[in-house]
Amino acid sequence: MSKSSRLISSILATVVAVSLISPAQAANAATITAASAVRSVVATDAWNSASPKTPRARISWVRPASTYGATVAGYKIEASKNKTTWKTIVSNTRSTATSALVSSGLTAGSQTFFRVSAITKKGSSLKTGKPSSVVSRTLTTAPQAPALLGLTKRTFATSSHVVRWVPQTADQRGSVATSYKVTARTNTGLESTCSAVALNYCTLGGLASGVNYSISLTAKNSRGSEVNVDEFQAQDADISLQWYLGTEHGIAATRAWTATRGSSSVVVAVLDSGITAHDEFSGQLVDGYDFVSDAAKSGDGDGRDVDPTDPGDGLGADSSSWHGTHVAGIIGAKSDSVGISGIAPNAKIQPIRVLGVQGEGSSVDLALAIRWAAGQDLNGFVINGETLADIPVNKTPAKVINMSMAFQPRAGTFDFALCPFFVQAAVDCAQSRGVTLVAAAGNGDTAFNPVDNARVYPTNCAGPLSVGSVGFTGDVAFYSNFGVDVVAPGGDQRAAGLAPAGSSGMIYSTSNSGLIAASEPNYRLEQGTSMAAPVAAGIIALMYSLRPNIDVKIVWEALKASVRPFPAGSKCAADPNRCGLGTLNAATALEALIAITG
Repeated sequence: MSKSSRLISSILATVVAVSLISPAQAANAATITAASAVRSVVATDAWNSASPKTPRARISWVRPASTYGATVAGYKIEASKNKTTWKTIVSNTRSTATSALVSSGLTAGSQTFFRVSAITKKGSSLKTGKPSSVVSRTLTTAPQAPALLGLTKRTFATSSHVVRWVPQTADQRGSVATSYKVTARTNTGLESTCSAVALNYCTLGGLASGVNYSISLTAKNSRGSEVNVDEFQAQDADISLQWYLGTEHGIAATRAWTATRGSSSVVVAVLDSGITAHDEFSGQLVDGYDFVSDAAKSGDGDGRDVDPTDPGDGLGADSSSWHGTHVAGIIGAKSDSVGISGIAPNAKIQPIRVLGVQGEGSSVDLALAIRWAAGQDLNGFVINGETLADIPVNKTPAKVINMSMAFQPRAGTFDFALCPFFVQAAVDCAQSRGVTLVAAAGNGDTAFNPVDNARVYPTNCAGPLSVGSVGFTGDVAFYSNFGVDVVAPGGDQRAAGLAPAGSSGMIYSTSNSGLIAASEPNYRLEQGTSMAAPVAAGIIALMYSLRPNIDVKIVWEALKASVRPFPAGSKCAADPNRCGLGTLNAATALEALIAITG
């Protein structure tokens, strides 16, 4: 062989050597075939008395028939509620064991499907094999705490009373037959009990009239028992200033919250001066609209537009009120560790501007705002000779509309403001769409002397719930108009009683520090039927959250059936026309709602 031939042969040999070495180096990332399906999967309920509320499952199986030369590195376990959407609850057991105890990502009460796949390893490569056949098991737990409706401390006028609770789902019952027992006790040892299995109510008998009872509800199944929680304790830093949320002097929102804190599907439209930026509204708002049509009085320099921000309604020596911001906070301020909590903090707020400089507004703008809030497409709509165009359709129609505004008669006169026909038509339209409207009753005349609610617009329109105001003591506020439907806490600094220090018996809610234009978000105390109306709107939002398909008639029936009587010796108790049917209460309103709807 020539020298050149030997050189070529040497080079080829080197190339061959390289080509032989390369596959050997790649063996750490070798091609791996997925293992065959895991076999004979079995799921059993692994409930344990040490964790009675935790659903647990024991999954067992037989290893796959073939791993195609790879070794088993572990198993993947998936769960599903419908056999279509699968959730990985164990990504890799990292064991060759053919059994695993799982507790994360599981729920009790309904059928859960499981499947297992082998994870095999060859070199540094991992491969998840074919899933096993599907097996199912319904897991069990002790029941969750039942949501007792109404008040847990009550005095009864009759010898029997029907106690109700929110029906529990199969998950809440722990998928085991669950019974319920109600116990009513007095501090002197009197006791009455009743029980139910398939129902969500039972009747206490043998009650002593006029005696205060403490009521509790226990849910029990073979896995354990749980007693209802008396109140939901919000963690907002200034919750102590919100006396109007409590059970003794307020609307018992803390009791109602054991059943619901609102739903994001429920929208409350706040027809007011607009809203300012505030941390309490982060994540709480849906798109609103500015219906103030008069650019000269709008405060923002233009007419109707998509921005419901409050530019400030101050003028001259009069500072801005930030009225809409305060009202919106009462209804739906975010509940967290700072500031305050709204009455329905999980509901959504829709800010809609209808009031401009110095709180003035147009009846036409109000009528349009009501229709828009209720979901009517206003493009092409004709009102007062105007044909509307370029108004975006409301994508999130409201279930509740709050109107904290009122015509204020001049002191010493018999001024009378009728409900304009186009506003009444808008109210009728909204109600036909299943919307409940709430209106402030008004704060008397220009000297705050109470007048007949019938003289004040828009509360005298047919349809809206007319809300007067009471203070910390439960009696009517000095300014609140009479002839109303109901009353709710609105504050009264002249009769603060034993109100929490710093509250002055008024309503603490969101605001802004700016004198004329908006500045920094803050909080402030206010009083008025403007504050009482959103309290009512918040309660109604809780009602829609608990029973989404109710209508205006059911809302009104439940409110009438649930109002609390006025304090003995109060002005409200002495004059039936002064304060309407009674004081609104969130806990008893939900109880009455369940009594009506089941």
